[in-house]
Amino acid sequence: MRSQALGLASAIKSLNAPEIQCEIVEKTANLNSWGKYFPGHLNPLPFKSLSKDSCSFENERWPDILITCGRRSSAISIAIGKKSKGRTYRVHVQNPQTPTNYFNLIASMQHDALKGQNVIDTKVALHKLTQAKLDEEQVKWRSIWQDKNLLPKSDETENFPPILGVCLGGKNKKYGFDDQALHNLIQCLQKARKEQNATILLTPSSRTESFVTKALSETFKDDEKVWIWDQAGDNPYFGILSNANHLLITADSVSMISEGLFTKAPVHILPLNGTSRRHKIFLDNLISEKIIHPVDKIIEFSVKVTEQPIDETARIAQIIHQNYADHIKSFS
Repeated sequence: MRSQALGLASAIKSLNAPEIQCEIVEKTANLNSWGKYFPGHLNPLPFKSLSKDSCSFENERWPDILITCGRRSSAISIAIGKKSKGRTYRVHVQNPQTPTNYFNLIASMQHDALKGQNVIDTKVALHKLTQAKLDEEQVKWRSIWQDKNLLPKSDETENFPPILGVCLGGKNKKYGFDDQALHNLIQCLQKARKEQNATILLTPSSRTESFVTKALSETFKDDEKVWIWDQAGDNPYFGILSNANHLLITADSVSMISEGLFTKAPVHILPLNGTSRRHKIFLDNLISEKIIHPVDKIIEFSVKVTEQPIDETARIAQIIHQNYADHIKSFS
């Protein structure tokens, strides 16, 4: 949630519009035990329902634009709207589980099926990844991996085998690795090595189960073309996104899939054990449009690069810029 809100704020700031010369201020608003029971529009005392670890909202100069994300921040957004007498243009990311007319704009993913005149559907989650960040990380990690003979030198790119970036999620409330998912992953990677001579750059996440990382390290310990991050030192995640020409991402992570689709690399999806109705709709929508490519035990390296990467964060930022210009006129 934090990544989505900050990513959108940064995208708005990067527009450099005369009417939006902004400073980004981050505030944390957690609810106490009783505040969590109320939908945002029915919370009788929004500011008093904040927990002790929340930021202070007293004696504020209310923001020109407020971005909130997640159900539990909706009450504060509504309260700030009242305190600012409507001047603060309030954007909510994700389904607020509160009537949509309490906000100026809502950016909600398609699988939420949220309806309203001020609701904008997004195919994927918003994020804070930018092309500038990818370019920076590409240069940094390319040098590291070239020294290990994992990536081609400048004169070797034409006939170099595929570079497969692997981004692993893992256990959450709905999904996780089991023995079958691990077996399928290893089989995919072994076939990529044997049949395509692919270089593999793999990063686990904090949610990746230890038995998965242990099995992968043991299986590929003698393969010099398989690089697995040991979770020490700098995180290679953005470096993998920017240097790989194919991505294999576990199906549990909306955020990693969304960030993968920001690149030109085809995104292949590895199922994990578990189920979620809303998450399945998210995946099915992308699969039906051939935006992502599900795999079982083999990766189709014949899939072409993505000519138009998906950048929903920039699209929503542009809409906010246009709407805010009209909104502020009514107060001048």
